[in-house]
Amino acid sequence: FWLKWFKKGWNREWNRVVAMLTGTVKSYNPHKGWGFIECNGQDTFVNKKDLKGHCPSKGNQVKFQITQTEKGAQATNVEVLVSEEEQSYFGEIKGFNPSKGYGFIACEAFPDKDIFVLKSELPGGFGPQGGLCKFKVSQEDKGPSAKDVMLLGSAGNQVQQMKAMGYGWGKGDWGKGSYGKGWDWGKGGFPGYGYDMWMPMQMPVWGKGFKGW
Repeated sequence: FWLKWFKKGWNREWNRVVAMLTGTVKSYNPHKGWGFIECNGQDTFVNKKDLKGHCPSKGNQVKFQITQTEKGAQATNVEVLVSEEEQSYFGEIKGFNPSKGYGFIACEAFPDKDIFVLKSELPGGFGPQGGLCKFKVSQEDKGPSAKDVMLLGSAGNQVQQMKAMGYGWGKGDWGKGSYGKGWDWGKGGFPGYGYDMWMPMQMPVWGKGFKGW
């Protein structure tokens, strides 16, 4: 009995050790949340949920384990092997105050602290609550601050639509050209354009509290 138990434990530990591999990110789509890692001539699927809040880029070196699923081999326990300055992360905009020009991003890689973000780091100064994003982090005196923010999914699509129509952020209002035609929130939107076309996502909610601040 003890010999059998020892063999099982030893085999389990051995499998855990040999399963740790080092590979290169062959491709990764942050909008779709998946990609492939190349290792020893084989491509292994990697999903966003196995990245612990990190967002790899093509060419990044990674350390990972392989788990066999019904659809084939999949990378798990992935660690992106780049410097802190080059590291990118997945996050969700937890809150954004347009009048104050800053907000916070929640990220799995920073479970104890929300990431501060300035309007100037957001595409068009646009920060919809609940919007998914990719970003880098710099360590400031008061804590981590988001840099080079890219909005993903529906939030990213919305920004692209606004850019195509010539809209941007200016003086606290959504406007066009000289910002003279800002949004009239109290009356349901910009004349000639539907409110739902531009703001399908939930508007920011402020004052619910942010971790670490």
